Amino acid sequence: MKHLFKNQKGNHFLVIVLLFSLILSGCSSTKILSSFEQMIGLGMNSDYEDDNQSNTVEIEYSNNSKKDSTSTEPQKEPITDEQISEDVIEEESVTEPEEEFIWDDDNKIYTKSTASPDRITISFAGDICFTEGCSVLNHIKKNDNNFASSFDEKLLARMVESDIFMLNNEFPYSTGGSPIPNKDYTFRADPSDAKLLLDVGTDIVSLANNHAFDYGETALNDTFATLRNINMPYVGAGENINEAVKPAYFKMNGRTVAIIAGTQIEGSVNPPHTRAATETLNGVFRCLDTTLIKEVIADAKTKSDFVIVFVHWGTEKTDVVREWQKSAANDFTEAGADLVIGAHSHCLQGIDYVNGAPVFYSLGNYIFNSRTQDTCLVTLTLDTSKTASTSIESLQFVPCIQSGGTTVEASDQDKSRIIKYEQSISYHASLDSEGYVTYSEQNMNTQNGQNTSPTREKTE
Repeated sequence: MKHLFKNQKGNHFLVIVLLFSLILSGCSSTKILSSFEQMIGLGMNSDYEDDNQSNTVEIEYSNNSKKDSTSTEPQKEPITDEQISEDVIEEESVTEPEEEFIWDDDNKIYTKSTASPDRITISFAGDICFTEGCSVLNHIKKNDNNFASSFDEKLLARMVESDIFMLNNEFPYSTGGSPIPNKDYTFRADPSDAKLLLDVGTDIVSLANNHAFDYGETALNDTFATLRNINMPYVGAGENINEAVKPAYFKMNGRTVAIIAGTQIEGSVNPPHTRAATETLNGVFRCLDTTLIKEVIADAKTKSDFVIVFVHWGTEKTDVVREWQKSAANDFTEAGADLVIGAHSHCLQGIDYVNGAPVFYSLGNYIFNSRTQDTCLVTLTLDTSKTASTSIESLQFVPCIQSGGTTVEASDQDKSRIIKYEQSISYHASLDSEGYVTYSEQNMNTQNGQNTSPTREKTE
């Protein structure tokens, strides 16, 4: 019926009165319909008639009995009071089909919803540790086994509300295997604790580090199975080299973001305690020789709109960036990386722009031990509002402090201090008072090769 009333402004009341009068006067249904059509200017062969089908019109009476009468007029939807009250009845809008949901662990392709149709937010954190007996796990167990209790509300909200939150998983999940001989520190977490990652909104983890293989081949395979069991994507290690090098592809807002993880582990081509994945053996993706990772990056660039490399590199306990890190950053960005995120040094290192791409040399420990030290969360916001482009809308360094197995967003005084420090060890990058990072033509580094990392005494 809404088609019959379209563009017949002001006639609704008249139509109702006419129909009521005709019924009282005892007119047949055919006469009523004919009079009605003449009044609104339609003929029996209107454009809304189905020429190939005869319809049966059912008229409902007040006593709920039904009487059939045959009519050439097609059956129409009853008009509602709400529709009659509107001057113009608009056509129904066309809804675009939603993007197909994908969760494909074999090919590492995942569909994610976003908080906004015009932007994607991705947050990154450094090293975490759930190994039995460590201060982080002790704190969690004392707080109803809830990992969220290890963070203040403001920082937790940043993590949970990001469209993707990624961190470095610096240990295997297993109750099996044996510790690697002659290694000073070996870590292992119970598989039941993997679900703690979900408490803080984690969406993907890197396994490309020097502790993933601490309990050998069995424990690493257990890690893969454990993470798959909680639907947690991982990159940087695998049952063979093909899986270890494979990027994770996240499809959001009609865009594809690729995330690749690799490790350079203290600058050693053949580190004695961490096995590289091969065609037949499980292990991590070692990339000190950048030949293979450049191929992986270049291939991912053809399949995605934005490429992120999460790399484990540098020297522990120093904020001095090594020349081989700078060389690798150049190789990564030349191959097509749009952002490089580093970890491993257990302290903050500086920020640079290399071939136009931001490089964070190290995010430091995020929540790793009881020591009091500066750390950070980094949040990338991508602009997806334009059909043909994906660009960085903002990039923020969020100062934090780890202490006693917890991590909190820095207070105003500490925030200012940490940003000032991060600026002093950064290169062609400028940080404002809120930690937003932009390119700087001037080299901002005042460190001059000195290790100035402000690691403080541990507090329990």
